[in-house]
Amino acid sequence: MKQYRFRNERRYKRRRTAIVLMLLTVVLILAAYFLLKDGHFLSGNTQSPAPSQSGTETPGSAAPSTPEPSETSTPSPSPEANGIVTEDHGFLPAIGSVEKSGKMGEIKAKAEDFISKQSGKYGVYFIDLATGEYFGINDRDEYIAASTTKLPMNLFLYTKIESGEVDLESKLKYLKEDFEAGTGIIQNQPFGTEYTVRETSRLSIIHSDNCGINMIIRVLGIENICNYILDLGGDIYYDDRHRTSPHDLGLVTQELYRLYLNNPELYGEMIYNLENTDWEDRISAKLPAEVKVAHKIGNQVRTANDVGIVFASHPFVLAVMTKDVDFGTACNKIADLSKMIYDEVEVYAAQNP
Repeated sequence: MKQYRFRNERRYKRRRTAIVLMLLTVVLILAAYFLLKDGHFLSGNTQSPAPSQSGTETPGSAAPSTPEPSETSTPSPSPEANGIVTEDHGFLPAIGSVEKSGKMGEIKAKAEDFISKQSGKYGVYFIDLATGEYFGINDRDEYIAASTTKLPMNLFLYTKIESGEVDLESKLKYLKEDFEAGTGIIQNQPFGTEYTVRETSRLSIIHSDNCGINMIIRVLGIENICNYILDLGGDIYYDDRHRTSPHDLGLVTQELYRLYLNNPELYGEMIYNLENTDWEDRISAKLPAEVKVAHKIGNQVRTANDVGIVFASHPFVLAVMTKDVDFGTACNKIADLSKMIYDEVEVYAAQNP
């Protein structure tokens, strides 16, 4: 009898447990159904707002929220992703970050027609820094560099400053071996006069100081400077022949722009000096006054050169070198060519900012 009662109690207990589990399952299924039906489970909201009767936002009501992008959506790039905002030049695009204009053939044809009418030889190299487009005319031929190479020499110096190999505030002593007559003011000082690297560089750019650049060459080594130009894609080994090309100068100037975008505080100082030289009779001469031009000229007998960055709507590099020209006429013609190219760039830049 006891054994029978024990078996029955175990059987009833199992039945009760099964019934309770079935009831709990039904309750959970019903709860899940109503949660899914009302959308609370998916949205996480505790209260669903009533829809507007008119379909428009009522005064004083909160603005509709913007849906969060899905994980697979691609966010639109901000302008900063394609360049930087500078204190002195506003927004500057990264090299090649803007859609190509397709205008290089037209501009090159106009430039070729222009220089074909001039006496002497002209070499031109142009790069639209925004689109990365470029063209050249007689651009890989050799020309007397004159002082245009003070730009690559100073750029190489600034890379050494950036790497910590040269200190801007360290002193350079003006030695007898540094003397070179011509442009500049250091030549009028006694040997042994000391200048900081910063001041020596500034004088070599603003006043095109020959003694100053010789002091810089003494620090850097002329072979290292020549190889630096080649490493940037240049063709011509600049040595005691003092020859270079618009192509090589253009590549160096493009590198200056790239480094300026990467380190505007340091390279901005060099850019500022290039914008405030004693010579404004060529690339910058006929451009609007508000357009800044960071450039370096070169003067020699029957030679007038200029290379720089024009901070137009699309910043561009322009390098112009000449041979067997009347100096004054060539300066004026470089100014005309610069203005013609600037106008062309501004037209297509307005259509594709």
